[in-house]
Amino acid sequence: MDLLTDIVRLMRPQSVLWRTLEEQGRWGMSVPRRDEPVFCLVVAGHCCFVPPKGSPLLLRQGDFVMLNATSRYSLGSGLDVMPALAALSVDAQQADYVRWNDGKGGDEVRLVGGYFQVEPEHSELLTSLLPDLLYLRSSDEEAGRLTRIVELIGEESLCQLAGRELVMGRLVEIMLVEVLRRPMLKIEGQRTGWLSGMADPQIAMSLQKMHADVAHHWTVETLAKQVGMSRAVFARRFAECVGLAPATYLSNWRIALAKDALLNTDRSVNDIGLSIGYLSDSAFSTAFSRIVGSSPASFRREGRTAS
Repeated sequence: MDLLTDIVRLMRPQSVLWRTLEEQGRWGMSVPRRDEPVFCLVVAGHCCFVPPKGSPLLLRQGDFVMLNATSRYSLGSGLDVMPALAALSVDAQQADYVRWNDGKGGDEVRLVGGYFQVEPEHSELLTSLLPDLLYLRSSDEEAGRLTRIVELIGEESLCQLAGRELVMGRLVEIMLVEVLRRPMLKIEGQRTGWLSGMADPQIAMSLQKMHADVAHHWTVETLAKQVGMSRAVFARRFAECVGLAPATYLSNWRIALAKDALLNTDRSVNDIGLSIGYLSDSAFSTAFSRIVGSSPASFRREGRTAS
């Protein structure tokens, strides 16, 4: 199984909640924080995107932005509308959308946006794998497949045929996979995360090795040898690309697999621990409790009670 399939299957994307935004003339919107990764793509026209950190971006038709769990960000016809949004935001609640439009009409802009839902126990893992900001231009080299998916989403957003919501949900799920499978495309903003790791051939090879045999007793030294690097250089580059030390990444992935098995199978705690590389119940329980905050048995019991 390839690395992306491994991760996406574990995440079990359930659905994508989306909305279509149509604006004309001078307008602006301040979007509140979400804990899930959010996306926005420009179906028609162009607009200004102001991220929580960093410089504003001019988004054109076909451009795509994905934000990890983030604080409030803004969209608008231009930077000149941001003072009006800021003034309106003073009295807004934390979860409020703040909108402003001069009502005078003009060029039309159409955006499709929303957020991705995964199994709750894996939401932290997803946010740890992604960069803060992913910005893909429609003009980027090798973006042809993504552009065609964007075009289909744009067409579907305009139609009123039966099954429209189902089709939209599936198309945007495909869009998410297409974005994640193209780590070589330029990543704007923070350059750490799973995508950045996959963009480095040697770090990507080490990730593939860990995922292919998660129960193996991997060390920084053995991984470094596998990819033809010195121990020190490998450890530094892995941390720079992925944002985590190799051992931390491996521990997080093992625990993610354990959480999934505890909630979705009837395998014993001992069997689950052995299958992901822990040689005893106590070693598995200690590692699980340190990362999750409860023992494997308690996590299974509480998770199934909540379901």
